[in-house]
Amino acid sequence: MIHPTAIIEDGAIIGQNVSVGPFSYIGKNVTLEENVKVYAHVIIDGYTSIGTNTIIFPNAIIGMPPQDIKFKDEITYVLIGKDCIIRENVTIHSGTKQSKSVTKIGNNCFLMVDSHVAHDCEIGDNVILINQATLAGHTTVGDYAIIGGLSALHQHVRIGKHAFIAGMTGVEQDILPYGLGKGILRRCYLTGVNITGLKRRNFSKESIFLIQKVYKLIFDGPSSEIVDRARSLSIEYKDISEINDLIQFILEKPNRHICHPNDKSIIK
Repeated sequence: MIHPTAIIEDGAIIGQNVSVGPFSYIGKNVTLEENVKVYAHVIIDGYTSIGTNTIIFPNAIIGMPPQDIKFKDEITYVLIGKDCIIRENVTIHSGTKQSKSVTKIGNNCFLMVDSHVAHDCEIGDNVILINQATLAGHTTVGDYAIIGGLSALHQHVRIGKHAFIAGMTGVEQDILPYGLGKGILRRCYLTGVNITGLKRRNFSKESIFLIQKVYKLIFDGPSSEIVDRARSLSIEYKDISEINDLIQFILEKPNRHICHPNDKSIIK
């Protein structure tokens, strides 16, 4: 299963039924768990762990040092979950000591051609990065979120679970869970709730209507009072997990700027 032209350094841990294609390179501190498939011309280096059944396509580069001038060859990590698909030319950089020391990608993620995951990013499960989506350092992407092609996330931006970012969007502020962000040739703004995505994931009509209602309540008033409104709503909806996830996203980092609708009347 290992092509004779592939280079696997002494010390690398290779699980059962792993395949490595022609001219690929696996560094000495890399772990490939069972059934990982690495195509030709892939570089996996650094302290990198790849989960079971993950597939890595040609010219992907994983585990190289971060693009951060503060980095001084410290030991930092890349952790990638199981059942991921990492397509051609994807780049994933290791973490930095100044942050969490790890770049982390969850299970069942799909990183399409030319997408980039910078240092210290944390991606949840079932996330999709469409072609040439770019994540700057320290960004966080929640479960089931989709980042459109040619989109770019500013450093430290948080994308909530089940959110959708339209293609060619520059995201400078946090996107609430279940939100739909758009900003082609302009700053990103909310266009409403990601109804199509929620339906595809079998959210009930009642849950979707409730999420829409809470969205309206969050933005119904001055922007400076969003955190106060979130605290009030957290008491009212504390036993409803979907709404609790939405409210806690705001309360966990109350000083972060939240992406707003450009017209509150379009929240639907």
